[in-house]
Amino acid sequence: MKKNIISEVFFLRAIACLSIVLLHSISEVSDSGEGWIGAIRLLLAFGTPAFIIISEIVLANAYPSHTPKGFLKKRLLFIAIPYLSFVILYSLQDLFTLSGKGNAAAHFFKNFVISLFLGESPAYFVLIIFQFYLLHILFTRHVFNRFKPSWIVVLAGVVNVLYLAFFNLTSPPDNAIALYMWERFYRIPFLGWLFYFVVGYYLGKNYAVFLSQLNRLKYYVFALVPLTGFVSIYLLEQNIVPTLSSKRFDLILFTLSMAFMLLILASKFKTIPAFFVKISQYSFGIYLLHPFVLSVSERFLMFENNLVRFVVLFAITLGGSVITIALINRFPWGSYIVGRVGIGLNGKKAVKQPSRVSNRSLQASE
Repeated sequence: MKKNIISEVFFLRAIACLSIVLLHSISEVSDSGEGWIGAIRLLLAFGTPAFIIISEIVLANAYPSHTPKGFLKKRLLFIAIPYLSFVILYSLQDLFTLSGKGNAAAHFFKNFVISLFLGESPAYFVLIIFQFYLLHILFTRHVFNRFKPSWIVVLAGVVNVLYLAFFNLTSPPDNAIALYMWERFYRIPFLGWLFYFVVGYYLGKNYAVFLSQLNRLKYYVFALVPLTGFVSIYLLEQNIVPTLSSKRFDLILFTLSMAFMLLILASKFKTIPAFFVKISQYSFGIYLLHPFVLSVSERFLMFENNLVRFVVLFAITLGGSVITIALINRFPWGSYIVGRVGIGLNGKKAVKQPSRVSNRSLQASE
């Protein structure tokens, strides 16, 4: 049976996307991890794990018990190939920072390999998302239909919290590999994001029921957002969890409460505002492209006032990304470079694209 498009997901996806662009725009202007700037940067980090929840809501709603033929092939074409193109782009960008020093070809090849396989590029999150495509296939066949949901949710939560807490609260052994694991690579394995995936699955599989329950509990959800946010800010300010990133065990509850709150708020709209729908449609390309647009734009801005600089930088980065994605997608090969532009609330694509698939499949592949 063909699944309905989940309109609230457009709003959640747009807010998550905007939060990431806001976070990186602020970080470009000020790298402070203290005070109100540090607090804002920390809370905006919820956008990254929110994308796992969003992705799995859509997948579970469309394919709750199985995945169709061609499931991975479609994602290799429209997600993995754009990832490869941006790994090349960011490797080339990094090459220009050499300023003529060293062997350029060797530097590019090394950077390309570690970016492609270890996620050492701004597009790293695609590696994480792809792990959950594989997990969706595995879990729908062998896990979700065999064990009680409560057991799966609790176990996933415990594993996720313990995994992140281990890297958040302990110091690495005194060697380069361990230091790299603690500082960078621990974000790549799915264990650091597993709870978001499991919650997203049950939300998507029983979406109407869960949305109704969330609306009944809305005041508790609204109260959880500032409460869990305050806890994370306190742990940051007290240097208990000094890492300013989305890979913190204490951000799990804040991310979930924010996602639930946004779904509740979206359900109150008669129709999702066009601006949020548009951002949602372009969100994958924005995620891939905005760090490049941001770094290029920052070099040409001459404003001394940080607030003005941030506002202009954010506007240029967001607008420039959307315009570039729309223009490139006009070409038959465009969606393979910057990613496919998603469908709208009416099930139609924003720009003409080369392939034709069902609405359900289009939304599930976003």
